[in-house]
Amino acid sequence: MSHLKEHKESILLPRKGSFEYNFLLAEKKKQKKIINRFKFMNKYLIRPLYKMGLIPLFGFNKFMILLYTKGRKSGLERITPLGHHIIAGVIHIFVGRGKKADWFRNMIANPDEVYMKKGFKKYHVKFEIIKEKEVIIEVFKWYVTNNPLMSRFVFGWKKNKDDVNKADFSFLAESLSIIKLWKK
Repeated sequence: MSHLKEHKESILLPRKGSFEYNFLLAEKKKQKKIINRFKFMNKYLIRPLYKMGLIPLFGFNKFMILLYTKGRKSGLERITPLGHHIIAGVIHIFVGRGKKADWFRNMIANPDEVYMKKGFKKYHVKFEIIKEKEVIIEVFKWYVTNNPLMSRFVFGWKKNKDDVNKADFSFLAESLSIIKLWKK
């Protein structure tokens, strides 16, 4: 059974054309193009605007942080802008490329060298990778319920048609990782 088909009983995500579909299921050439576009935007737009203080100044830090890691190969500081969600007072980050993301692999390789900048403050952080599939699915259910517009972009969620209780998040739960961050 393909995870892309919709059934009368369940909605299988991600849908074609969504961000996660393109990251996880599109042909390799398209995936590489999207990744390169994100790297370019992060390097030349998001990171500089955040460092200048414009992103926090205009309140975009409500959903964006800068994650500082130590490169697993180079040993150099790496800075990655990431979207985040606060659930029960804890920062949650979706790893859109799963375990392939460089920043994720840097965190695993150097767990004591992870920092976060939220707003104008930089913090040393500890992290936990959520491993239980049921917990990951609950986070996705929370996300589509509380962020229906972004959920359309990220997963192909249809706010007025989809029912969170009929959605099948199992493919996403197996393909993506979710990280929780706390100040040390």
